[in-house]
Amino acid sequence: MYTLYDAAYYLRVPSRIFAQSVRTALRANPEILKFGATRFVEGLADMYERSTRYVKKPEFNIDSVKVGEEDVRVYQTTVLKKPFGNLVHFTKENQSKDEPKVLIIAPVSGHFATLLRDTVKRMVPKHDVYITDWISAREVPLSAGSFGLDEYLTYLIDFMHYIGPNTHVMAVCQPAVQVMALAAVMDEANDPCMPATIIPMGGPIDPRANKTQVNKFAESYSLKWFENNMLTFVPEGHVGAGRRVYPGFIQITAFISMNPDAHYRAHIQYLEDRITNNQAGIKKHTDFYDEYLSVLDMDDIYFLETVEKIFQTYELPRGIMKYKGHTIDLKAIRRCALLTIEGEKDDISAPGQSFAAHGLCVNLPKDMQDHYLQPGVGHYGVFSGSKWRAFVAPKIEEFIQKFDKKTGSYYKKKAK
Repeated sequence: MYTLYDAAYYLRVPSRIFAQSVRTALRANPEILKFGATRFVEGLADMYERSTRYVKKPEFNIDSVKVGEEDVRVYQTTVLKKPFGNLVHFTKENQSKDEPKVLIIAPVSGHFATLLRDTVKRMVPKHDVYITDWISAREVPLSAGSFGLDEYLTYLIDFMHYIGPNTHVMAVCQPAVQVMALAAVMDEANDPCMPATIIPMGGPIDPRANKTQVNKFAESYSLKWFENNMLTFVPEGHVGAGRRVYPGFIQITAFISMNPDAHYRAHIQYLEDRITNNQAGIKKHTDFYDEYLSVLDMDDIYFLETVEKIFQTYELPRGIMKYKGHTIDLKAIRRCALLTIEGEKDDISAPGQSFAAHGLCVNLPKDMQDHYLQPGVGHYGVFSGSKWRAFVAPKIEEFIQKFDKKTGSYYKKKAK
């Protein structure tokens, strides 16, 4: 399957070069592009080239942020490297040592961590921000071994130990499950680096609470069907040659097939924006699809375990999920403050799936729990876009400020 995909890519090289040539020639003659017909042709050539290329992993491109009224330079550093994922640190020029530390766990669910660019950029002004930067399995050699749910949680624990105590952990989408497991395992072990707060956002903690088409699809087929139909081997020519993966090109096809009409309308609108020379609309479309079409491959073990344990047998909410043979007990969470975030129109992890965490953390004091439902947003609006920046992020900031163990009002009040 992967070999055929690669072959199709290379077979389209001549037509893609032709489209690039047409686009370049038209853009080199501004007088020609004054006509709507030529802008339409230029738009078609551009759209074809964009939709048939191998989209490389994007960059975060967060060079500065506004702190108050001042633009402050931002530095990005990879501080810890592992075969399947790195820990990336964002620091500001003259950053205060008293700013709360925040780890953002990006999902391993098709897209790269750069999908959370808006999440990171909004949190950087007031926090010391880290993010998990997962690597496409096709870029990981076979000698690195496999990557499953146990390895995922081990990576997170290692990251927490590197960052140190009093770290606040945000988990976007799929790793909502992992952040609950992280808190339970570290709290039970009295680990000094356990999270100060955990903030699962739009994730499948208990999909049974409000099933979506994603959940129903996972339940409709056996694990063997997923293994036989969704997995393939990385061909020669890639670092991970020979590794069995759930490839990104299947994942993006699944994403698009969930709502093909919306993508069709988006591309028609793009052509209309080209004809009318609507630069704002053009930029919005290209920025979105440059990110959306950039996908990673998942290791086969991780993919199959996720399908089975999270979406078919619901191991975490049923209290039977294990980490290295030890049962993960959410009742062990006693000291990690919990804030769940959901989007009213989320059709991937619907409202209720994250909120279910509160019913599972029976030994966590109620005054250390909170929930926020953002009206009018879907899945991506939970962590990206204007409502994320204006409403969701301030709620998270307030929660972090309250439960930071160095400066938080909650612990000051407890001390009194």
